[in-house]
Amino acid sequence: LTKNHKMETEGLEKQAGAAAADPNAADESPPDIEFSDHVMKLAFHPSAPMIAACSVSGYVGLFQYDVKGNKKLADINHHTQSCRALQFSADGNTLFSGATDACIGAFDVTAGRPSGILAQAHEAAICSLLVIEETMLASGDDDGVVKLWDLRQQRCVHELNEHEDFISDMVLADDNKTLLCAGGDGYLSVWNRRSGKLLAMSDQMEDEFLSLAIIKSGRKVVCGTQSGSLAIFSWGSWGDMSDRFVGHPQSVESLVKVDEDTVCTCSEDGIIRVISVHPNKLLGVIGEHAGQPVEHIAVSYDQEFMASCSHDNTVKFWGVGYLYQDDDDDEDEEGADSDEAGAATGDVEMDEDEDEAPKAKGKKGKKGLKSTNAAEDFYADM
Repeated sequence: LTKNHKMETEGLEKQAGAAAADPNAADESPPDIEFSDHVMKLAFHPSAPMIAACSVSGYVGLFQYDVKGNKKLADINHHTQSCRALQFSADGNTLFSGATDACIGAFDVTAGRPSGILAQAHEAAICSLLVIEETMLASGDDDGVVKLWDLRQQRCVHELNEHEDFISDMVLADDNKTLLCAGGDGYLSVWNRRSGKLLAMSDQMEDEFLSLAIIKSGRKVVCGTQSGSLAIFSWGSWGDMSDRFVGHPQSVESLVKVDEDTVCTCSEDGIIRVISVHPNKLLGVIGEHAGQPVEHIAVSYDQEFMASCSHDNTVKFWGVGYLYQDDDDDEDEEGADSDEAGAATGDVEMDEDEDEAPKAKGKKGKKGLKSTNAAEDFYADM
């Protein structure tokens, strides 16, 4: 552990702790957005103050947010059943949604109208979406199937069938090639998204993986679990986790990366936490939904606000700009002994060994067609 890393960690700890103790310490935030039923997922626009949220009824709302008040921009009713996945395209012009009705919807944000809907995109309920690039969208379902869609050719180019239960989360590595999928079956899978080949698969854990984040400049992968622990994998050593953080009393539903050493988590206990990874430590609490399970968290394009959604039928905003600001005062502080700085808290299990474990033997993946295009053409002929 470096001196600078310790000082940065202590700075975040003090800032997060102060914000939790005094709500006025955080930046002023937009007011809550209220729904008539449970809000399942959120998505911030990549370059404008807009947020989309979807509910258990299938409704999707698009809003402009501001500290002075929020404005509804669109009511979107693609789906007849619970909507469980939302993603903006990279340019922000299209909002994709996935639902229990196994359909993928597209909404033209610029025109303010639906672009179309892909009916029966899966045989099971869709529970996750990931925009990989301008021309490709990934979708995962309750049966563990992941499909990669070419948006110009308007078809599925790869179908990944190694999981046995729902796909809870997906993330693309910085190489723009390696796709990680977390499953309710307790597996973490690693794919080449261009060839559709399975690269590796973890041993099956006696837990459900619910959320994912890649940190430490690509060297570590953090998985939130149903039991409440954070399973930490070393990149390339996919057989078994190398470490875990067990500080959450209930499931970790969603993860947001703050920086290479820090993540925010939301849990079934209703609390949004800031967690340091290596050293494993709870830095502070951002806020809570009064004991109601928090389904999802996301951070705005300018990193000023975090939004959270819960079973209390609200979308709440939290000022988190302090998490992303450098603390110049830290540069003048003296670092403590590295052993003391690296010590974990009493309820944290930590493995200091950074050596890579042997890779797990992966199952043979199915080959697919080579991908090739734009969101606005995806539904043109449907």
